[in-house]
Formats: sequence, structure tokens, C-alpha cells
Amino acid sequence: MGKIEWSMWANEQALVSAAATLLGGIVAVAAMFDRWQFGVYGIVAALFVFIIEFPRGKRQSGKTIERRFQKIFTHIVKLGGIVTRNYFVRFVLYLILTVPCCFILPTLIGGVCFLITGIIYFVAAIKGEEWIPAGLDEPSHEGPTVMHPPRHPPPRRASPSTSRQNRV
Repeated sequence: MGKIEWSMWANEQALVSAAATLLGGIVAVAAMFDRWQFGVYGIVAALFVFIIEFPRGKRQSGKTIERRFQKIFTHIVKLGGIVTRNYFVRFVLYLILTVPCCFILPTLIGGVCFLITGIIYFVAAIKGEEWIPAGLDEPSHEGPTVMHPPRHPPPRRASPSTSRQNRV
């Protein structure tokens, strides 16, 4: 089995956390909960996390499947420098994002998810992983590769004329 890349798990967890926090924030603001201002905070925090986490980092194996429209956000995250690339910094960021989300019920699930995301990023940082931009250095492959279909269905055995030549 291969080595686990914790940052990939954390990236997906962060996007789910952002979605949960965004929905909780919308519910808190729309229903005018007491302390609905934390709902506004949840909406802003979710959008911020979405911008940072949307671009996938390059995998260690080099086989990274990019998301659609990822390059726009990759440039933004790349401009952030060490603040957006280092997973220790992201760990601290998610711990800070967790606290205000836990003050009202609608954003509580998103806050707990942010806490779990931070823990996963902490494990990734301990393992020595770092965010590396994917897809910026590689040429883009636009359009499908044209290949000729096989002539014979599987199993593809040698043609009778070739097999006679091999026997002689």
C-alpha cells in the first residue's frame, strides 16, 4: 500500500466544512437567531476557506486531478506565500476559525468540522507535507488524444500468417 497523503483528506474535509458552515450561517442570518452576527461570520469564513481550499495541491505521485477552474484560485493561493502553503499555519487557522462558529447552533457542525480539518492538517504538517501548486508548470492538454481503435477484439492473438512464420 502507498503512503497516505493527509493533505488530500484535509482538503476535501475543509471544503465540506466550508459548505456546512455556509449553510449554517445562512440559516442563522435568515432566521435571525440571537447573536446572528456569528452567522455572518460563518458565511465569510466559509467563503474564505473555499477560496483557499478549492485548488488541489500537487500529489507526491504527480498524478493530480485538477478541479475545473482551479487555476484561477491556484494563483491566489500561490500569492499567499507561507501563510497559504504551510500546513502548520492552516492548522492554526482552522483552530481560530472553529471558535466563533461554536457560539450558535446553526454553525456548530461547521465549527466541529473545521476542528477536524485542523487536526488532519496538523497530521499532514507532522508528516512533512506542504502545498505545492498543481498544473501551473505542466502544459495543458486541450482536446482528446486521437488513437486508432484495435483491429481485433481481445484476446488479440497473432494473425495466422505470422504464426506460420514463427513455426518454420
